[in-house]
Amino acid sequence: MQYLQIFAAIILLGNSLIGYSAAIPSDQLPRINSFAIVDNAGEQYIAATDQGLFHSDDHGHTWEIYEGYRLPATMVATTPQGTVYAFVAARGLLQLNLKTNQWLEVNNQLGSQVLRQLTTTSWTPARLIATNQYGKMIVSENYGIDWHQLSGPYQARTPTEKSGRDLYVKNCQACHGKDGVGETYTVQALTDKNYIQAPALDASAHAWHHTDDALVKLILEGSSRTPRMAAWKDADVSEHDARDLVAYIKSLWSKRELECQGPKHMQCMQ
Repeated sequence: MQYLQIFAAIILLGNSLIGYSAAIPSDQLPRINSFAIVDNAGEQYIAATDQGLFHSDDHGHTWEIYEGYRLPATMVATTPQGTVYAFVAARGLLQLNLKTNQWLEVNNQLGSQVLRQLTTTSWTPARLIATNQYGKMIVSENYGIDWHQLSGPYQARTPTEKSGRDLYVKNCQACHGKDGVGETYTVQALTDKNYIQAPALDASAHAWHHTDDALVKLILEGSSRTPRMAAWKDADVSEHDARDLVAYIKSLWSKRELECQGPKHMQCMQ
């Protein structure tokens, strides 16, 4: 929630972002969230700031914004191989083409997660390890294209969970994200105060604050807050299907959330 509030406040500044059309001195640089030095035929500094990605070619004395990335940037990092990655809200994980100085999109399907740190080693460059805003570690084995929890890719354990996952992929994943990571940030979500994002259903949000019956009711009857959460009973989703979906959702939680589900969640948050 902290990052949603920060992002909304920043984007609502709106016109203030337009002012960065030329080099600015270091004392006018927005708050820096992450910083990297790129060794590419001469040092280049890159700063991930509350108002976008900036670069400096004079050791940080003056800065220019990367056009097209005037959105909150939470991370920039260089690997031992010299690859440069950054994370920008609504743009996702990016990689810098050092020849053209242009950013290329690697992955924008991380849901409501934002990356705060990223690292790898010289002997396993394809394996990236990152932390998100919840302090959790996630891993990619293919240069950031796909991500999973540190414990490994998701594996359904029971027939009910497998059925629920199939239903989820078919009906829910487009909004709630792969493995329940939530809806990916978009410019609309960050700029429209009336826009309601599809929340994460894994342990990072508050799905576990609700009982099984409450989750089943929401699936079948929809939400009064937004028409985007439809009444799935009108799309031939049965109560049995809904309970399979809840079983899958709960398989995304840790022991803590399972033990604290429902009314007990307040005790676990103290």
